[in-house]
Amino acid sequence: FLGSATAVLSQEREFVTGRLMDAQSQVPISFASIQLKNKGIGLISNADGGFQIPLDFQIIGDTLLLSCIGYASKEIALSSLLQDRINTIALAEAVEKLNEVVVTISKKRKRLTAKEIVRSALKKIPENYPLNPFSYVGYYRDYQLKNESYLNLNEAILSIYDLGFNTNDLKNTKVRLHKYEENQDFSRDSISARNYDYSSRRKVIPNATINGRIGNEHTRLRLHDAIRNHNIYTYSYVNRLDIDFIKNHRFSLEEDTFINEIPLFKIKISKVIDNVVVTGNLYIDKIYFGIYKLEYQVYERNSTKYKKELFSRTGVPARKNSKLGKLLYDITVAYQNRHDKMYLDYISFSNAFNILSPPKFTPLSAKIVADKKYFELVLSDRPLKEDALNSKNYKLYYQERRLRIDKIKVNGKSVFLYPKNAKGIFNKNVAIYFKERNKNGVAIEIKGVRDIFGNLVNEREAINYNQYREFFVQRYAVESEIPEEELFMNRTSPIYENQPIVPLANSVNFWMNTPLKK
Repeated sequence: FLGSATAVLSQEREFVTGRLMDAQSQVPISFASIQLKNKGIGLISNADGGFQIPLDFQIIGDTLLLSCIGYASKEIALSSLLQDRINTIALAEAVEKLNEVVVTISKKRKRLTAKEIVRSALKKIPENYPLNPFSYVGYYRDYQLKNESYLNLNEAILSIYDLGFNTNDLKNTKVRLHKYEENQDFSRDSISARNYDYSSRRKVIPNATINGRIGNEHTRLRLHDAIRNHNIYTYSYVNRLDIDFIKNHRFSLEEDTFINEIPLFKIKISKVIDNVVVTGNLYIDKIYFGIYKLEYQVYERNSTKYKKELFSRTGVPARKNSKLGKLLYDITVAYQNRHDKMYLDYISFSNAFNILSPPKFTPLSAKIVADKKYFELVLSDRPLKEDALNSKNYKLYYQERRLRIDKIKVNGKSVFLYPKNAKGIFNKNVAIYFKERNKNGVAIEIKGVRDIFGNLVNEREAINYNQYREFFVQRYAVESEIPEEELFMNRTSPIYENQPIVPLANSVNFWMNTPLKK
């Protein structure tokens, strides 16, 4: 049926909540896999390590399987978690030493370089990833962060029907919307939620743009999975993963790591071009060269010192290293080996954006005082006299002809401008304008004037936000057929605008892993 995309959940559920922490550093572990052992479904921990599991699964009894790259896997009984608090669960770093895997090429006993490993991983994408149709159900969300507070949190449960890695994802993949809600437990901000506006610059991504013609929020998120879309252009500077990635970047081998006792190469990614710094990591299976995770961050650097920082630092997560400059966007995509093929685990995309707030100090009105032969400019606050008396801060035009200013007077919030050679102006009923030059009237431009509080006239303050779009897989169906019914999401319309909603028959098995409130 066609439903309103602002539909709320039909059933309120209670949850057991937890947070994953590093056993030694006590730092939250983000994007860890949390699987329900008996159900074959799961979720991913949030950026703060938080997660929530429906109380139903604790009542019937189940066990959590916890895993994350670089950490030892762990099992924990749901019955051991308390219902009235956030349960802290510690994971220890993987320190076990597995038998060394020696990778060879041709007949030579030779260790591969970082670039050769990446090249092999890209070449083996058709072998390691599914070419046959498959589907999965997952949790989607988008939101903004301002001063570490969540804004405009929208959540959904989606089914994805993918025809396989040998097909065009944007054209052929179908999506069904099962549940959607605008979460009212977190603040809503209509200003930051509006569309990007590059004409007036009221909402922009610094030094970047997003192509709105590609599709809605979820469609654009999928495009940023460079592994699934390895043979088309995705984003700078990955571009086309199969032909551009290696030539666009430098690679270096880091210390090996593990996931579920599977040994992984860890390869550091780096690039410096003009005022942009790129850094990240690839995690690649040492045997089959499947890519388990791609982390990619792009920074705007402030000086050449960041080039030195980029190539000298070791072991510091790029997203936490502010020395690299201002983070422009951050993409993480992770895969898991299921049934001998690599399937999506989650994708997280965030970008910085700026909102221009209304100016605090503005001109309110202007009029011609004919009998005293001056223009009166009324401001929203008292101007600083030294600025207001400076004739260089004004431009007067009559019928698009520039007028020279003879003198200026200031009284409270009003500025009186006396023009030279104003013959004819004060004898006619002419209109007066701000900034806009007009053949029939007088135009006044003002700049460089501050009020008594230090606010510059017409200056808009840029407020910094971060936009997040994320999708976390909860359950897979391998060798899946696309349903014949046409109740799929319109990929070009926003998720919240008149999309068909198709309820899930087994909806009790899926839930929204809403971020924990601070």
